[in-house]
Amino acid sequence: MSAPDSALPVVESWNRLVEMEQNGRVTLDEGQTALANEKRASVAAQQRRDAAFKRIEPLVKKTELFHKETRFSLIRERAAEVGCSVITLLKDLRRYWFGGQTRAALLANFHRCGYKDASHRSTAGRKPSLSSYDIYQITQADEVRMHAVIKNVYLRANGLNKSTITDAYDRLLQAHYSYNDGNGKRHIKEKGERPTYRQFSSFLHKHYSFEAITRRRKGNAEFERDFSAKLGSALQDCLGVGHMYEIDATIIDVYAVSKHDRSRIIGKPTLYLIVDRRSRLIVGFYVGLEAPSWPAAMHAILSIAEDKAALCARYGVEYSPADWPAHGIFPGMFLADRGPEMTSKNSSNIVTGLGITVANLPPQRPDYKPNVECGFKLLHRSIADATPGYEPPANVMKRQGKKYDKDACLTLDELISIILKAIISYNKKPMPGYELPVADMLSGVLPVPAAIWAREAPARAGALTRYSVDFVRFSLLPDDKAVVTGEGIRFKGCYYKMPTAEQNEWFVRARKGTYSVSVSYDRRIADSIYIHDERDPQKYYVAKLKDKCADYLGLSFAEVEAYEAMKRKQQPVYEQMTRQLTSELHEHADEVAAQAKKLTLVATQGKSRSARKADTAEERQTERRLRRQVEAAIPDQMPTNYVQHADAIAPRIYDPEPCDATSVPADSVITPPRKDKPLTLPERLRLKRMEIENETA
Repeated sequence: MSAPDSALPVVESWNRLVEMEQNGRVTLDEGQTALANEKRASVAAQQRRDAAFKRIEPLVKKTELFHKETRFSLIRERAAEVGCSVITLLKDLRRYWFGGQTRAALLANFHRCGYKDASHRSTAGRKPSLSSYDIYQITQADEVRMHAVIKNVYLRANGLNKSTITDAYDRLLQAHYSYNDGNGKRHIKEKGERPTYRQFSSFLHKHYSFEAITRRRKGNAEFERDFSAKLGSALQDCLGVGHMYEIDATIIDVYAVSKHDRSRIIGKPTLYLIVDRRSRLIVGFYVGLEAPSWPAAMHAILSIAEDKAALCARYGVEYSPADWPAHGIFPGMFLADRGPEMTSKNSSNIVTGLGITVANLPPQRPDYKPNVECGFKLLHRSIADATPGYEPPANVMKRQGKKYDKDACLTLDELISIILKAIISYNKKPMPGYELPVADMLSGVLPVPAAIWAREAPARAGALTRYSVDFVRFSLLPDDKAVVTGEGIRFKGCYYKMPTAEQNEWFVRARKGTYSVSVSYDRRIADSIYIHDERDPQKYYVAKLKDKCADYLGLSFAEVEAYEAMKRKQQPVYEQMTRQLTSELHEHADEVAAQAKKLTLVATQGKSRSARKADTAEERQTERRLRRQVEAAIPDQMPTNYVQHADAIAPRIYDPEPCDATSVPADSVITPPRKDKPLTLPERLRLKRMEIENETA
């Protein structure tokens, strides 16, 4: 602020000054503001300062200047020497006295020049030297139009806008600064009758900040990820090692081949990583053909507690306990990115089964879990040179890029072996950009993930939790209900059995009435399920598939469900076939029965029911002899027509009179029983028993 007109020396007593200071009428200024401005002053401001001080330097050295009687005579003499006006020297002296009698008080306050009000409209500027058009003066109506075009064209929301400032300016001219000629053709107004591009651009950047423009054009998510200030740290909320684990999935940039036929490419596997936020130690992983989903994430979480010695032996990697300092230790919180695995209902098993918090971070914010994101990049970089079939990410969208799938030769197990070795190497490599605490640096701790974990783990011993792999698997598997029946434990179309159920007579009791039990299962395979113990929530039993469901061994529950659906679809077809065949049977039986009824009606005329049953045993025996002649005939002597053969021998069986021996072969003659000989008691009992059995049947 400039010095007031009254900024001239006044003689006051010391007591008066102290009294005025105590009353707050005056304040003590040590010239700190002026000195601070001097450090930031421009060259032009310093030149103004030096010139002003040179004019008043002889005056400020004279004590007579402070006296009112001699002040103006000294100023007039100095003005005549310098060749300036008295007013100029008075202004310089007032600023000098008002600023604390320092050279810095004479600095030019260029930063206070101009208008700071955003609504101020400047006057016409300098006329262009190479053009004859007039300078357009921006009005309030022009500002309203510019605001509308900027918001509707240049700052269009949703982050889908591709319009430039030039596009918005063209839209402005087309909508508000154009006219139609007599033929209806639109013309843009000449310069001087419309705002220039520079005026429009200056108006945009004057009224809209860079952050506001970027947020509207790119969207909030992209702005926070790529343009926002990075003032915090990923470690500011982390209490130490084992507190937060970051989990995420990606597709490995390597083509794999089939284990059974290396000529067949099976595509790029999925990679899951679990990284400790504090130490950046990779504590779990998964490499497989499952898409990013809960089953794959569950396998990655299981790898934290998996037997590392057996894992390394399976894939031919050297094992050392020091390479896995976080074996079996689970965190207090999992950090995910709202993927399908951690937003599904099954992810609640982490909370209820293991007591671990799951935090789903905002989408499109990889900077919220930078360690696992960088872990993917570092792992790919470490295996890129030595892994056949590796495809750089830039080649995927490249036009006519190289066909890296031609180099594919690694099976999934071989690729897992390489990834496993890369993880061990990553955990032992130093991190140059890692900020170690001063105490760790003084104690000689290297910025290595495994070393940082080993250094801080003892201090976190009371907060770290360790679980066995079986308990973790049981806790993470989804829960459901199965039905105990007399045939076994029925679940999703499969039947299971287990020794405990047989010993406790589950299936015997289920014959009287079925009941349900709680189970856990793995969707990937239907070979076995876990049966919950009702008395102990942490206890379970393993049930295996029964032999009747052996066709489902090795299948997933999705495949079993597909087969069961196919069976259900076939039921209407089976029913239709059964109904059709039953109808044909009834049609044939009705025809035979109708003919038989007609013949029987003729044959039984004049005979009572008791008469027809009087000789049932004898008639049955006679009929049996006749059937034996037909059924037991030797194949090479068997006549072509069985019915004609039966009709030929029937008279010799039913007619007691002797027949002509020349008409029937000798080996076909059967002597009928004599009716005049009475039956013995055992024979009558046997015949009666046969009659009763026939009637019952």
